[in-house]
Amino acid sequence: MEQQNKNYILPDFYTDSPFDYKRRIAREVSIGHIPLGGINPIRIQSMVTVTTINTEACVAQIMSLANAGAEYVRLTTTNVADAQNLKNIKKQLSEKQCRVPLIADVHFQSKIAEIAAQYVEKVRINPGNYSDEKNKTSFYSDTAYDLAVEHIAERLHPLLRICKENGTALRIGTNHGSLSDRILSRYGNSPLGMVISAMEFAAICADFGFHELVFSMKASNTRVMIQSVRLLAAMLDEKGWNYPLHLGVTEAGDGEYGRIKSAAGIAPLLADGIGDTIRVSLTEPPENEIPFAQVLAQRTYLSFEINQTIHSPIYYNPFEYHKRRVVPTGKIKGKSPIIVSDSHKIKEEDVSVDDARNIFLVKDKDEVIPDMQDVLILEINEGSSLHVWRRYINELQANKQSQAIIFKFIYNEKDWMTFYAKVSGDVAFFATDGFVDGVWIINDNFSRDMLYQISLDVLQACGLRYSKAEYIACPSCGRTLYDIQDVLKKIKAKTSHLKNLKIGVMGCIVNGPGEMADADYGFVGSGKGKITLYKGKEAIHGNIKEEDAINSLIQLIKDNGDWIEQ
Repeated sequence: MEQQNKNYILPDFYTDSPFDYKRRIAREVSIGHIPLGGINPIRIQSMVTVTTINTEACVAQIMSLANAGAEYVRLTTTNVADAQNLKNIKKQLSEKQCRVPLIADVHFQSKIAEIAAQYVEKVRINPGNYSDEKNKTSFYSDTAYDLAVEHIAERLHPLLRICKENGTALRIGTNHGSLSDRILSRYGNSPLGMVISAMEFAAICADFGFHELVFSMKASNTRVMIQSVRLLAAMLDEKGWNYPLHLGVTEAGDGEYGRIKSAAGIAPLLADGIGDTIRVSLTEPPENEIPFAQVLAQRTYLSFEINQTIHSPIYYNPFEYHKRRVVPTGKIKGKSPIIVSDSHKIKEEDVSVDDARNIFLVKDKDEVIPDMQDVLILEINEGSSLHVWRRYINELQANKQSQAIIFKFIYNEKDWMTFYAKVSGDVAFFATDGFVDGVWIINDNFSRDMLYQISLDVLQACGLRYSKAEYIACPSCGRTLYDIQDVLKKIKAKTSHLKNLKIGVMGCIVNGPGEMADADYGFVGSGKGKITLYKGKEAIHGNIKEEDAINSLIQLIKDNGDWIEQ
């Protein structure tokens, strides 16, 4: 039998230096009159929530988004009628002198993408939906695997030809929840599987001579999203295919926590110079996404010009999450939950941190590396270089130092939304690589209770500690089959006390069941006003009336013994 799982040698790293800020310079791709990549600023985009067949509603929302600051606007394109109506939408926008480039979001049918590519500036396709797998199997021989890729190329070539003729760009958008069975059979539901799926399409496009490409790796799990984007950047650049990258956490939810989770996924990548366009996906009116996306895109990450080369040893794996080994102490146990500390709960009594540029921890001024301490408290002021501290932790790893680390972040930011955007990105920058044992947030502009709660929310967004129910909820779009914004609020009001549960609230079946694969329960639109309820990956009750579905979800949770009375 031929080998089923291929051993793949991962790149050493995904950037010239993980210890110094340097933006990844991507190939410039024209999307209408607004270029992406190169030295252009990070572009902001969003997506309309009405059906694409409704010309007037689409035009009104597109103009509203453009006025709010969206530089690209995406539309759900589910069928031939939607694709053909893009021409009418473009015509009306032109008459109203709105030139914002449009992106058609296509799933399943290649013919729809081919029609849409004649009218819009960019088309998004999903490799997991594009493959044609009529005979699903858990095993693909090398021959069968290669034939499937050849078949994808045959289906993709007509679209590439149309894109070339019309100057249309193409986004290869891989979703963690919709990988093909062929990819899953060989690489599993993993960041590597996501990247291999995209790289297959990149190779087909390169062989065809088409390079107006943008790539994305979307997941509702922030660590999976970050790891897959890092790996994609490394593998693309290894091939000399420096295509621009679109960043976004899918199904992040709504409100403050939805923004925190988006920042936890997007900001660490921006801090490493990766990312050319971003979308903050919220289960809210799409105009609400723009201000927070602008906050993330406008942040400047400092560099102290360490000039650390790519050949320097790296003592952690940037492509897989591994919690840093910590020696059990009386204060923090190696396998205990992440600890959140405020000024009432911990004293900075054993160690202090000198200026970050000196890259050493001191107990006394004549001591470069102190004796083993129970806990290291790394004091990081707002505006300090995060990369310097990553280098310091890497040196701890090299010297086999295994003290628990509490990150003490000190901020002066007065705007609450900007503040929690910074906190989320800064904590996630270290948490993604398993370095965080505790966080301690200081900002005299806000109360201790506010700071403590934001600490808990950030740790939950990083997948480190859960203090309330987690909601995997998609933003509304033209495929959504019920009022997801209203329903999500109602579900949260009744279930947020269920601390250890993940609940998926999804608009439709396109990405819903896949993206909520690790959820405990799922609430998915399955028809107009109809809901299907899931327990894990299994559909339990189908076609429930929307008005009865929330109570039925609660009853399902109770039937499985997971309900806790408030």
